[in-house]
Amino acid sequence: MPPRAPLVMKEQDLSAPFTDPAAPVQPARLPWLERVTVFVPAFATTILLIVILLDWFQADGFNWLEYTMLALAGFSAFWIALSVSTATLGMVGEADAKTIEPAAAIDALDVALMVPVYNEDPAAVFARIRTMRNDLAFTKTNHRFAFFVLSDTRDEAIAAQEQRQFEALRDASRIPLFYRRRAQNIERKTGNIRDLIENWGSAWDAFITLDADSLMGARTIMGLADRMAGDRSLGLLQTVPHLMGAQTLFARCQQFANNTHGDLLAEGLDRISGKDGNYWGHNAIIRTRAFAACAGLPRLRERGPLLRSLAGTIKSHDFVEAALLLRAGWTVRIWPPQENGEARESFEEVPQNLVDYTLRDRRWCQGNLQHLRLLTTPGFTAMSRFHLFQGAMAYMASVVWFALLLVWTLMGRNAEQNVLRYFTDTNPLFPQWPQMDAVSRAVVLGFMIALLLTPKLFSICRHVWRDPACTAYGGPLRFFSHCLLEIALSVALAPLMMVQHVLAVLRTFMGFDAGWSPQNRAGTSYSWIALLRFHLFETVLGLALVSGMVAGIVTPWLAPIAASLALAVPLSWLTGQYLSGWAEHVLQTKEAESPLIEAATLNRHWPT
Repeated sequence: MPPRAPLVMKEQDLSAPFTDPAAPVQPARLPWLERVTVFVPAFATTILLIVILLDWFQADGFNWLEYTMLALAGFSAFWIALSVSTATLGMVGEADAKTIEPAAAIDALDVALMVPVYNEDPAAVFARIRTMRNDLAFTKTNHRFAFFVLSDTRDEAIAAQEQRQFEALRDASRIPLFYRRRAQNIERKTGNIRDLIENWGSAWDAFITLDADSLMGARTIMGLADRMAGDRSLGLLQTVPHLMGAQTLFARCQQFANNTHGDLLAEGLDRISGKDGNYWGHNAIIRTRAFAACAGLPRLRERGPLLRSLAGTIKSHDFVEAALLLRAGWTVRIWPPQENGEARESFEEVPQNLVDYTLRDRRWCQGNLQHLRLLTTPGFTAMSRFHLFQGAMAYMASVVWFALLLVWTLMGRNAEQNVLRYFTDTNPLFPQWPQMDAVSRAVVLGFMIALLLTPKLFSICRHVWRDPACTAYGGPLRFFSHCLLEIALSVALAPLMMVQHVLAVLRTFMGFDAGWSPQNRAGTSYSWIALLRFHLFETVLGLALVSGMVAGIVTPWLAPIAASLALAVPLSWLTGQYLSGWAEHVLQTKEAESPLIEAATLNRHWPT
């Protein structure tokens, strides 16, 4: 490590507002027009659906089940419609979108690139570091960079490999490389970064956070530094990482959706956020002194045994740190990808199968639900509260969808054929069973599907508008066929993810801690027994729905969901198989062929 350069990092008081005296005074301009353009259509769409349902249900009066369905359907429709209007803004506003430009005259910055690791594969981690150092070493810049590998590894064998990789690589570039392994991994990743700032922070103007699976090109790294130097009010600038390293059908589906459709939502989110952006924990640059003064995280107190898992260390720290910077007077921006531009060389890996993806989601779910406790924090901006709430709703929405599925199941096919038999005038103790004919059910289902698919259709149209030949995807036929395959796989896997999110939410509120285990980035081929044990709940639920349809008491409109749940084990196995031979290029994207990614792959075999 370099000589110590201490910097005080204050733990924030979440019970009172805070303003950083060093934060420049900002104009009060907020993107109200963009926000109205996004939120008003979302509310209008929700109201329209509720009015349609009210018209169907009011003939025989209302009962508790109808009110429940109205609430669940309205809540679900709002979040889906919000993504549609966000994507619409990203598409129609792309031509005149305000990009983040560096100032004409900027100061040179000292920038630390931090790579926290915890029992990761040392060969893969240091291969990416070597790739980034080489790219920076051969690029002209006035900024000064250095890499810090911050190890919390507990496995002694892995730690020994880390040290061997470090010793072999430390002098291989003019970009300095440092390594530190903490004796105690207090407060996980946030504690590791805080420890570095408190002991060495004053030597660095800014730092870039990288996950163990992060990869960034020199153009993007220097672009972040240029913009941080050129805007003295900027506290944090977040890139939009693209996914890489997908080798299975499941991972390719996630990678294709992210790289093909994700930019549209990112651009829309940037426009409604303005200077009240968000932070996703990695592939971002942060002003060191602003972070030290404003973003020290406290521990959350326990509030009863059922909420024990929502106490202690703030696990999804990134959203909260962005909110704290904004509260103190700094700006936080999202740097959306530009076509063939600086911001595109920002990558991260994706889990290779549904099981590993779900295990990661359990940790994220616990952290995001913690955010519900922070919504009333004094001084947070309205957009920060929205980001925190939206993060929690990414998982709570599945609970709403699951409840809607149960209500639809209980309603059955009609008043005489349903799971819970209701009577009419012959038994006045029970209310009239709600009536929805086949046409009504088709309208509701079609309405939801159309909303879900609209952002994808918008992104497809934009790709074709930019490049009618679809050269980056191997031609129009291959592009459209891959889009259809991704949509089909997403539809098939969505019920499984819904159920797993519901289980993750229940585990969190019941006090189960998701723990802190390294992500299985290489992927594991799980046995059929292991998959059955993992997907037992989905399988049983799917078989129950199928049985209800056979018995004539469950509406056949739920057949696609029932089939997906009943086939959870074979779907999980099939999509988790590694692609080879003719299937090797299925759902491949242009980002996967980046020279930067190819270099990182080759560097894994670099001798130590």
